[in-house]
Amino acid sequence: MKQQKFSPNDTKLDKKIVEITERAGFKVALFSMAAMTTLGSAVIASSLPSISRHFEEILHNPTSALASFTLEHLDILTRLVLTIPAIFVVFLSPFAGMLMDKFGKLRFVFPAMIIWTLSGVSGFFLNDIYAILISRAIFGIATTFIMTGASALLGDYYSHGGFNRRANALSWQGFFCAVGGAFFICIAGYVSSYSWRYPFLVYGLGILITLLAFVYLFEPKFIKFYPKKSTDEKVNYWQFFPIYFIGFFIMVVYYISPTQLPYYIEEHLGLEPKYIGLAMSVSAFCYGLFSLSYKNIIKHLNTKQIYILTLFVVGSSFLLLYLHHSFVSVLISLALLGTGGGIMLVNNAAYLFSICPEYARARAYGILASCIFLGQFLSPLISQPIVRQIGLIPMFLVWAIIVYIVIIPFLFLKTKA
Repeated sequence: MKQQKFSPNDTKLDKKIVEITERAGFKVALFSMAAMTTLGSAVIASSLPSISRHFEEILHNPTSALASFTLEHLDILTRLVLTIPAIFVVFLSPFAGMLMDKFGKLRFVFPAMIIWTLSGVSGFFLNDIYAILISRAIFGIATTFIMTGASALLGDYYSHGGFNRRANALSWQGFFCAVGGAFFICIAGYVSSYSWRYPFLVYGLGILITLLAFVYLFEPKFIKFYPKKSTDEKVNYWQFFPIYFIGFFIMVVYYISPTQLPYYIEEHLGLEPKYIGLAMSVSAFCYGLFSLSYKNIIKHLNTKQIYILTLFVVGSSFLLLYLHHSFVSVLISLALLGTGGGIMLVNNAAYLFSICPEYARARAYGILASCIFLGQFLSPLISQPIVRQIGLIPMFLVWAIIVYIVIIPFLFLKTKA
């Protein structure tokens, strides 16, 4: 990131904060903390088929009503291991934000990082699907505070030195999270070839990240001021419905890859779990790379055109999975999915910030975050019944058609950018 020039109005405190937050160690600590939220679910995606087989063997001859119910719904329960943390983010993010605004951020973030690490690693030791789901619920609560704190801290740290400085920090954070996630997803996929339990140990990295955060991060103390006349004006949040809808929809679609493709790669292509990790890492890498390139894309295409183009790319990724059944096709499809998803989510947030009054942005973005994580949670609950009815491969065609249909109303969307 380039060093910003200061105006005469900048204070010595502003300059000192800019100096501190431009240090490499500080950035590694802050962006690694943010990356913890992206590692949350995808790390164990490659283990899902093995987890299913493990509990199928245990419950092969059910001896109770609960065991029978578990075996009957094991396909959904296993996928919830991946997505159940998201539902806690949906409901607890506003509460976490209020607590942090009142009492400070790091006093919640540091304990949450420790709980995140312990609850994440606990999956290695547990041998009951419901115990794992409970540990994932606790993991989701910790993720809520880390995610909320990381976003708020970044906004505070990079509010000095100009708008472009914060925008660059957000872009680099997205890139750092995605590429770092791709690396660890690949490692998790490799170790899952030996046991479904090993990927849970990747969460042990939280210990190192917590130490870095404790050494480098500090509690910012800023007072945000908006004129009373502005804050008295009511904002109609329904005007943001297209933005909220696409945030929800794209996450439902995007999370089909970690919840369904591991089974496709193992059962239909006959490949080992390490290939699952490789495939997922391609998606994550493209997601980060094209998130970073958004600032260049917006120079050539407007917001509406980006919506339409990225939806077409995402729909085409599922059409390719339906038409061609090879690992190379999977890699290309996931590259397309990551590309479309990465650009779409940045475009969606940027459009929201461009049309929403400054004094209402926190609440407006909070609603968007809830929609995004609700889509993540509901993805397997929406996609798995389709798989049960028509099969995995035909489901890809169904989702390609659905995504293409969603393009139609966006053709008539009136944007201000």
